[in-house]
Amino acid sequence: MAKGTKAFCFSDVIQKHKLPFILLAAFLTLAALTALVRLAWAWFAGAEYPSITVTEQNGVYDLTGITDLDKTVIRLVPGKLYYPGAYLTPENVDTAAPESVERYAELPADYLSQRFVLTLPENNAVYSLTFTLSGRHAMRIYVNGSLTAKTGEPGTTKQTTEVWENNISFNASAVNGKMEIILHSAQFYHAKRGASLAGLSLSKGRTTSDPFAFNRIKGMAVAGALLCAAVLLLGIYLLLSHTRVTLYFALACVVMSLRECLQSQAWTYFPISGKLSFMLEYLSVVLLTVFLSLYLEQYAKSRFLRGVQYTAIAGSCVYGICILFGDSIFYTSVLVYYQILLVLCIVPGIAGLFWNMRCPAKEQAAAIYGIAVFFLAALSDILMYSDIFGDGPNVPISEMAMLIFVLAQTVSLFLMNNRLLAEARQAEEKLETEKNALETLNRMKTEFLGNVSHELKTPLTVMSGYAQTTKLLAQQPGMLDDAEVSRRMTLISSEAERLSLMVGQILDVTRMEEGRMVLEPVRCYVDEIIHTAVETHYPILNKNQNRLDIRIESEIPAVHADPVRISQVIVNLISNAVRFTANGLITVSARREGPNIAVCVEDTGTGINPQQLPRIFERYSPKKKSGGSQDTGTGLGLFICKHIVEQHGGAIWIKSEEGRGTSVFFTLPCNKVGFAHTPI
Repeated sequence: MAKGTKAFCFSDVIQKHKLPFILLAAFLTLAALTALVRLAWAWFAGAEYPSITVTEQNGVYDLTGITDLDKTVIRLVPGKLYYPGAYLTPENVDTAAPESVERYAELPADYLSQRFVLTLPENNAVYSLTFTLSGRHAMRIYVNGSLTAKTGEPGTTKQTTEVWENNISFNASAVNGKMEIILHSAQFYHAKRGASLAGLSLSKGRTTSDPFAFNRIKGMAVAGALLCAAVLLLGIYLLLSHTRVTLYFALACVVMSLRECLQSQAWTYFPISGKLSFMLEYLSVVLLTVFLSLYLEQYAKSRFLRGVQYTAIAGSCVYGICILFGDSIFYTSVLVYYQILLVLCIVPGIAGLFWNMRCPAKEQAAAIYGIAVFFLAALSDILMYSDIFGDGPNVPISEMAMLIFVLAQTVSLFLMNNRLLAEARQAEEKLETEKNALETLNRMKTEFLGNVSHELKTPLTVMSGYAQTTKLLAQQPGMLDDAEVSRRMTLISSEAERLSLMVGQILDVTRMEEGRMVLEPVRCYVDEIIHTAVETHYPILNKNQNRLDIRIESEIPAVHADPVRISQVIVNLISNAVRFTANGLITVSARREGPNIAVCVEDTGTGINPQQLPRIFERYSPKKKSGGSQDTGTGLGLFICKHIVEQHGGAIWIKSEEGRGTSVFFTLPCNKVGFAHTPI
């Protein structure tokens, strides 16, 4: 690989173009789902065996020339022997006149009769028969003059008719090689569909299996899975989240479970009327649209998506009122307008959703994938029921897409809850850390106030004591000479300077916290600042008979700094060195190090405990002398030094070893220009 060439990584491409891959995955999933459902449907419908289509000839379906009926499915095309608006019985079969196919296509009937006359190759053989109609019907079947099977209650009016399923299976025997079948079917509930002509499938051999078992088993499995998801989501809502998004999704899962039972005819296992199931099948679409629209509110951040959302909810509410308070003929007649509304909401809704989430987060990617699969499947089913795809078999796929949608949304909610829990834990840990820090700071402040009160009292006591004793001695002639007076005044001045430094440190920290301390930088020289500070303060600060050594390189360049504040830093460092050193050596040095001026204050004192070093520059951090005795300092000096040095663009650090002394270093840039007044 050539130098500087980055290796191709497919995962990086997916991460960069996440949304197109989500859409591609949704389309591939939809295609695979369609193929799987249709193949399974065909297999359970009997397509595992070769099929032969037979048409009516002179009112008779002649099957005598077909061999090997054990492994062949015979499909009978509806012929001319049908009777709209009449229920044919074995008693009046010879007197009734059938209608033509052409007329029936123009004038559908709410109920009718069909007659199938079959001639079969074997006498007294048992055959398995299945009638399939378009939509729900009430059916009654006579075979050779005897009532053989029934589903629902066929009647002559809507009030006397109870629709049930769209298929019925039974076993029947041929008598003398002949079988005469009369089918009664009724459908009063749908505006566009009356009683439709039934197709008949026949195969040899008695069977107790349900040819539509796949549909029912699929429906029960999907409905059960959706109910489990709903219970889980309701538990999350009640115990953890209490967010309406989770509640809406749980309710959507309940409605999807109900709809799956209705669509797969699994509802027939429950004590429910056909009329109620018919109404619930349409009402489930309305409820599902409302709950999903409310659930997807979390993704509808733009005005456009909110407009689509509110339009879908408003249209669903209007159609729901039509279902609840209107006749089935009415709400099935306006169904096409509701389907158009759903299509007009789904297409731009998906487009707008994807446009606003072009770079979805990890938890959102799974949700977007599930939404795409489900909505595309729903769109496909709407177009299929509208006969856009032709007159092929209506095999819905949105029911299976529900599982993918719910699974994807559950994964998304799981990831989102994990993120929220992690954030909550982090927030809790942060609060605990801040609480501990505040408690530590409060304790340090308490200790600081105690130390300050003691340290302020000490120089005041010393000054007061020396002043009183000097006054008493002065009243006695000859007790004080000039040298003693000078010594006592020096001690009083030293304690006053010490008191002034402590008060100044307290005031400086207050200014820092309030943002009132400003730097006033000018062109100056570090060596001059050091000499001035030492000459002014060292004689007063040094009470421990320490020697002072100043080592400054020649030709140190000028710096742009605040000389008063830099002098304050040097004085604080020297004061600390004097405090921890007795009869030792204190060295102040300065030299050029690249673009910086490095200053060091070094002593041969007691050193600092290693446990104290990490917190040495914190405010209110008191330093302890060797042996653990509390120092007389306020714990503010190094804190102030750090801020002053850093505001000048420099750095400060410390090296110390117990029993061998301490070295404090700080740097100042020597090429810094244009320094403005900067609050600390």
